[in-house]
Amino acid sequence: MSDGQVKSAQVKSAEAARRNKPMLSIRARLIVLALLAIAPLMLERVHGLETARAERTERAHTDVIDLARRGAEAQREVIYSVRALLQIVSRVYARMPLESSNCNQYLTDLAINIPWIRSISVAGTNGRIACSTQLAGVGLNVSDRAYFQNALNSREFALSDYLINRLNQVPSLVATFPAVKDDGSLNGVVLAVINLEWISDLAATAALHSGASVSLLDGSGTLIAASADQQSYIGKQFSPDAPAREMLANDDGTMTVPGFDGIRRISAYVRVPWTQARLAVGLDENAVHSSIDREIGIAYLQLGLFGMFVLLVAWFGGEQLVVRPIRSLVRTAARFGRGDLHARATQEPWVAEFEPLAVALDDMAAKLAEREEELQIANAHLDELASLDGLSGLANRRGFDREIEREWKLALERGQPIALMMVDIDHFKLFNDRYGHVAGDTCLRAVGETLSLVTLENAVLVARYGGEEFALLLPGLDIERATALAEEARKTVEDLLIKHSESPCGYVTVSIGVESIVPEKSQMAADLVEAADVALYDAKRRGRNNVVAHIPALLRAAS
Repeated sequence: MSDGQVKSAQVKSAEAARRNKPMLSIRARLIVLALLAIAPLMLERVHGLETARAERTERAHTDVIDLARRGAEAQREVIYSVRALLQIVSRVYARMPLESSNCNQYLTDLAINIPWIRSISVAGTNGRIACSTQLAGVGLNVSDRAYFQNALNSREFALSDYLINRLNQVPSLVATFPAVKDDGSLNGVVLAVINLEWISDLAATAALHSGASVSLLDGSGTLIAASADQQSYIGKQFSPDAPAREMLANDDGTMTVPGFDGIRRISAYVRVPWTQARLAVGLDENAVHSSIDREIGIAYLQLGLFGMFVLLVAWFGGEQLVVRPIRSLVRTAARFGRGDLHARATQEPWVAEFEPLAVALDDMAAKLAEREEELQIANAHLDELASLDGLSGLANRRGFDREIEREWKLALERGQPIALMMVDIDHFKLFNDRYGHVAGDTCLRAVGETLSLVTLENAVLVARYGGEEFALLLPGLDIERATALAEEARKTVEDLLIKHSESPCGYVTVSIGVESIVPEKSQMAADLVEAADVALYDAKRRGRNNVVAHIPALLRAAS
């Protein structure tokens, strides 16, 4: 190829690379993403509206608490005034009992200028009303009323709970004061029926707030007074309802629950002084939040529309501008992770910002390939070292476990026997105690080497199983050949004549348990180890320095 052709090919390659190069750089893509960051401004607006809503709720709680307390204070002032008036009447009546006509006129003159008193009456100790500002009440018997009995017993000012007046069937509150003579005896009881006009005054004040209502609940849970919006519920029993139960259980508090008419209200309640009644003032929650909820709804709608716009931009623009290049790099990195270290990221065209990453991935793949080769060599060496016993140079327990599993599978596939010797040095602890651990290590090495030499042609593995115990794996040997080989090994170790003064024969000896079976699918390699181990302990029980072959029938029965 001529120089002109080479230059032409290079120019075409450069032009093709420019054509394939993405239009937007990573910086341009970041600018696009930054434009979408105005979403927090919308969220901030919604947060501000939610905060304003919470503030309105807090103000509503403050307003209803203030109204409820003002109502209770109005009741308190009325009671103080009535008490003073009844005290005067009781003293007059106790000292100068009046005739009925004079008494009626006297009481009428007293009560005429007191708007919160509906009537004043004087009852004798028998409960009969002797005189009253309401002539229809003269002669009525109130001895069965709790407020009358309370006045007789306590001889002090007393106040009834709210009740329905016998004469006009309207809610009333009765105040009583005993008329005590100078000698301490009772001359009668003065009674005053207090009207509930203060409730109307409170309702009028509350009405200045949109959606406000006032209600008065007596100690039994009956609604006895209410503002105009709840007049139809007066006289009904509400004690089973949750709001009434909560009010009657506490002296004061706030709650946001549906009221007696089902309208959800922000309410405050207080116990009316000297009674078990509860005064509740509530503001319609919808009226409190209507305007702010409308603004919040609009803000959420705007946020939803803007969110849809952002989603479309992110879906179509982000896929093309950012996600697809990143996915390509991820796929290349995934190939590296699966072991395909010959893949290269630089085979594709990249924008300037992504190109260093592609080059770095290729460099990483090359270095990983080198490291992988080094690691394979090191792992092979480490695996070999991990399977060897450092003292005897034989295979260790780990190497034995791996080899017996492999040989067991081969014997199962071929239907051939596999034999195992479990060897234990007799009285080895006594040997260590007498001659020391250095001599003990020498003894272990000598026994291991002897076992390896004796079984050199038959054993695929001689392992130090643990402590002074060895294991010899002999595939292809039946029980007779394996037992004969074990006896030869026992005799060879004995012929080493390693001095052992604590042993009965004066030299180091070994006990050997032998087993050989043809594996079946229902058995495992651990069954062979267990059978040989049982045979070893049988050899120890028989006095040591002997060989015991386990009976295959016992192995099958145990399986």
